[in-house]
Amino acid sequence: IIPHLRGDQRSRTIESIVAEARQLAAQGVQELVLISQITTNYGLDLAGKPQLAELLRALGEVEIPWIRVHYAYPTGLTPEVLAAYRDVPNVLPYLDLPLQHSHPDVLRAMNRPWQADVTNGVLARIREQLPDAVLRTTFIVGYPGETEEQFQHLLDFVAEQRFDHVGVFTFSPEEGTPAAELPNQVPAEIAAERKDRLMALQQPIAAERNAAWVGRIVDVLIEQENPSSGEMIGRCARFAPEVDGEVRVMPGEGGLCAAPGTMVPVRITAADTYDLIGEVVGAKAMVQDALSMQRAQS
Repeated sequence: IIPHLRGDQRSRTIESIVAEARQLAAQGVQELVLISQITTNYGLDLAGKPQLAELLRALGEVEIPWIRVHYAYPTGLTPEVLAAYRDVPNVLPYLDLPLQHSHPDVLRAMNRPWQADVTNGVLARIREQLPDAVLRTTFIVGYPGETEEQFQHLLDFVAEQRFDHVGVFTFSPEEGTPAAELPNQVPAEIAAERKDRLMALQQPIAAERNAAWVGRIVDVLIEQENPSSGEMIGRCARFAPEVDGEVRVMPGEGGLCAAPGTMVPVRITAADTYDLIGEVVGAKAMVQDALSMQRAQS
């Protein structure tokens, strides 16, 4: 529906994006989010081939701590793009893959027949080249014609892949799209029940992925604070703004705090299904942790 409403995707030049990024960096911006309908197609209309890898490398020269990419289609994650993720320090290994479904027949009905053959291979390649990758995806359940068997295929896929973050939507017919006219529309109550089942499957997986971060020291971008409790709310690199969880941060030893808009080291002390909890870490504690790690490795 997006091209129908807004027209074809149009890419800004690398020079234009880098210039804006430098302006934002000068203003103290800590995170830059690259977003479009199909971000992995960036530059296709300008150069006749995608240029996301070149854009990421150019943005690596800008002094912004975090660069995050949303909506990376599987076929666009070429070896060159994954190498840019790996090589450019401020490009976060966070991949938002709008997979939509796993069953070949449903993907074919969605006009994505190519995706069924590449999804597992791409996910394996991402995890091989980016071992610390955080993977987010979204799925649509109740697409016209989706059978219980096809939905079970999706459940099995999610159980196997163990994504960090999963969003689930029920199909909604959009006027003017071919899908709105498809036969075998799935009743709303069945679509809603499938959404609940998929989310129930994902929740313990998300909790397990979060729990793996307990004990680590991570950079947290503070976004707000509660003056009465002293608690601060922010995000670490594994959480994108507005769609993922948050890190609830308590002052560290000696009342160490941080103002909104700043990035501070935080030791993660607890986790739940969607959020992390931690405390600000001072320089002394960071040195002690580094020495302990060195002793453990030796």
